[in-house]
Amino acid sequence: MAKPHDIFLDHLNELLQVQLIARLKDDESVGNTNEKYLHVFVPDLHLLSEAAQVNYSLKFDWSDEFTKVTTALMNTRDHLKRENHRMTVTQLGDFVDLWRESLEGPKSAKDIIESFPNIRDRFLRKSEDSVSARLLLGNHDLEVRKSSIFARARMSHYLPGTGWTLMATHGDIYDYMELFLPDVIQNIVLQILGRIPKPGTSSMQKLMDLQRKYPPNDNQGDATFAEMGDAGPDLPSEFNVITVTDEQKRQKTHKCLPLAIKAAENLRTVEDPKGNLIAPQLKVMVLGHTHHARLVVDKIDDLILMDCGGWIGNHRVGQQPKRPNHQLGAVCGSDLRIYQVDDIA
Repeated sequence: MAKPHDIFLDHLNELLQVQLIARLKDDESVGNTNEKYLHVFVPDLHLLSEAAQVNYSLKFDWSDEFTKVTTALMNTRDHLKRENHRMTVTQLGDFVDLWRESLEGPKSAKDIIESFPNIRDRFLRKSEDSVSARLLLGNHDLEVRKSSIFARARMSHYLPGTGWTLMATHGDIYDYMELFLPDVIQNIVLQILGRIPKPGTSSMQKLMDLQRKYPPNDNQGDATFAEMGDAGPDLPSEFNVITVTDEQKRQKTHKCLPLAIKAAENLRTVEDPKGNLIAPQLKVMVLGHTHHARLVVDKIDDLILMDCGGWIGNHRVGQQPKRPNHQLGAVCGSDLRIYQVDDIA
């Protein structure tokens, strides 16, 4: 019987070119061993209405690729159901970008969604012929909670079937800049200066844990499955994993890591009304927000940040040309993966 990761990859590969950004498969570090569920994560889209899109160079502009992703997700869901597996899809926040749209939250949200009917109908809508994604709120779309379209959106959630070992949230609550610079100031700065900058480019981390397995020239951190082997036993259990063993290097490694560590320490001690600990085994936080995909393992406090990247801005591997971010996260059991997907040329 095919495993959920393999099924998902098969359906993605039918429509898109799939490349591995990072992977970690480790029962002890991840904690979750339930392979009945496949959890897929779609990071920041920052959708804008047609009227607002003309004002910004940094924007979502990949409807064709995203439509193929939703098709692959629906095909995967149906396939997994036949195999007695289950799939959840979580959008990690900043689905729409109200900061660059206007101050009229609910009306602006509706205008944005109407500008993307395919995403509305095949990804957002609650129906059998839609992905019906779970929605998290980000700093750029927090006000959509006032809209009936986003009534089911939450700030965070624990992933079903994981024994409270994995949780997902947007990530801005772990960003010092977001916490201490008021939203109104950030909004004004973005309105004044946001039309000037070109999309940024994230530098993908080079391979750190496979030096013995692959020659140095292959350590690009963005190898295709054709180069790395398929999703079978040849796929390395650790690829592009960033390991932190020094507290002083947390902030430099990932700006959200220090506050995420503090949050995890608190969440591991939270009790329910009956006095039972809710998430004492919390191991993994899945997030977006930074638009820079990477897997970070903090060995000091046993926490993994799975940053799934985004669908806005660019990334670069080594000295290769920059490419637009089209990233997805996928988790099944103790196997964490981040993919880059592109249209097949």
